[in-house]
Amino acid sequence: MFTHTHAHSKRTALSAALIALVGAAALTGCSAGTQPSDGPVARPDASEEVPADAPVEAGSEPEAPEAPGLNTPVTVGSFQFTALGVADAGTTAGSGPLTQTAQGTYVRVDLAVTNVGDKAETFIVNYVKIKDAEGKTYDADGTATIYASGDAQTWIAGINPGNSVQGPILFDVPAGTTPVELLVSDNAFTDGTPITLG
Repeated sequence: MFTHTHAHSKRTALSAALIALVGAAALTGCSAGTQPSDGPVARPDASEEVPADAPVEAGSEPEAPEAPGLNTPVTVGSFQFTALGVADAGTTAGSGPLTQTAQGTYVRVDLAVTNVGDKAETFIVNYVKIKDAEGKTYDADGTATIYASGDAQTWIAGINPGNSVQGPILFDVPAGTTPVELLVSDNAFTDGTPITLG
């Protein structure tokens, strides 16, 4: 009877000591994690916080490169285009019996087209358009272009590699329209690459 009680007391004391040891370790860990540091505690400065929807500073966005201008060759596909000049061409294209009157007024763009590819290509006047300051685009007038040039080189031309054609292209636009860009392409179905006019 004494042996059983003594063993039971030993187990109770051992359990109590173990619980005390675990409790002390837990308290030490907690207090160590919450003790203040020797240095100052950094606090977030409200003035440094940047809202997610804050506007981006002007000038920080990369600017789009400017389109090339007059007398600067632009290559699109197998064609190299050089806009040589732009002018108001009045309301009538051609002379003698071969004339055409504009619905509005004609804008004339003098253009050189070179085949920089490795096979013959056909240039058609429909490959170029002009754009005004409001973003409206205007197709070339094929008939007025033929009458203005005296030949069909800038209306339709087969161009062998290394060869060029040059001549005026006319656009029928409303009076007062100021063209700002010539759009050039190697087909009639894309928006075209811009050349700045003026």
